[in-house]
Amino acid sequence: MESIQWFLLGVLFTLCVFGFAYLSLHIKAMWYAWAVLIGGALMVMFGLAWAGSSFVEGYPTSGALGLTIFTGSGIVAMALAWRYWVAPGLKGADRVNQ
Repeated sequence: MESIQWFLLGVLFTLCVFGFAYLSLHIKAMWYAWAVLIGGALMVMFGLAWAGSSFVEGYPTSGALGLTIFTGSGIVAMALAWRYWVAPGLKGADRVNQ
């Protein structure tokens, strides 16, 4: 069971790397926006790994807390970075192309 968990986490990490590489070619953002987006994605993956290993070891409350603290804060960080640093630049780019 643990082997499939780590395999799927590796697949998720690879998809995130390819997704960020694709976005970096099409979206121009400041370095701090990319740092927060990448850090948020790493926090989400860390929270998922924490929760999975805690559930396997038999500590479900630790897994739930890991999901809440790490994954939740990673999602919030990515959403705020996208909303305030990346999305305003996309709206300006749409006006230029029209």
